Amino acid sequence: MSITWKELQETCLRKMDSLDGANLVNDSNTRAYINAMPAAANEALHLLATNGRYWKKMLSIDQNKEGAVQGGELLGGFIAYDLKQRAGDFYCIDQVKLVNGSEYGNYDGYTLEGDSIMLIPAGETGTFRIWYNAYPAKITSQTAEDHEIDIHPEAATIIATYMAGQLYKHDDISVAQIWMNEFFEWLSMLQESGQKAD
Repeated sequence: MSITWKELQETCLRKMDSLDGANLVNDSNTRAYINAMPAAANEALHLLATNGRYWKKMLSIDQNKEGAVQGGELLGGFIAYDLKQRAGDFYCIDQVKLVNGSEYGNYDGYTLEGDSIMLIPAGETGTFRIWYNAYPAKITSQTAEDHEIDIHPEAATIIATYMAGQLYKHDDISVAQIWMNEFFEWLSMLQESGQKAD
């Protein structure tokens, strides 16, 4: 499921009782909140993407017997691939699968150097399907209202809760703290459920 940037902004403003009508209006009552929303949304998305509700994506690396290095660097007996160069939203590896002819399965023969350099033995051949956890796309003041934010269904309203907590703290810190507590309690439950699933 996805939600548009406008829908997320409207959800946040409704939570703060700052949206009088059904649609988003940028006026003197909402302008300061709307201008501060990208930073609050990015904080919430980043917390979510690195603490329990990962965005799963996949990239492939083809390595053949002839030693062709596609986007990699030969280092001794390994070929090094910078996963951040191949996928700008790369956060960390989830799992690696190897397709070699009719064989397909988990692959753990790689080494990770630093945060994003994957070393694969030069003698290994096949297609390496690297499933990784991704950072979410950044929201800016230029983000279009109809821009779809790829969010898990259960996360859409909780992100608006975090945004409301951040934006409302100068108006009423006690109400803002309630929303922040809701967000972090939900995040804690999400982390616990993720640990059970592993």
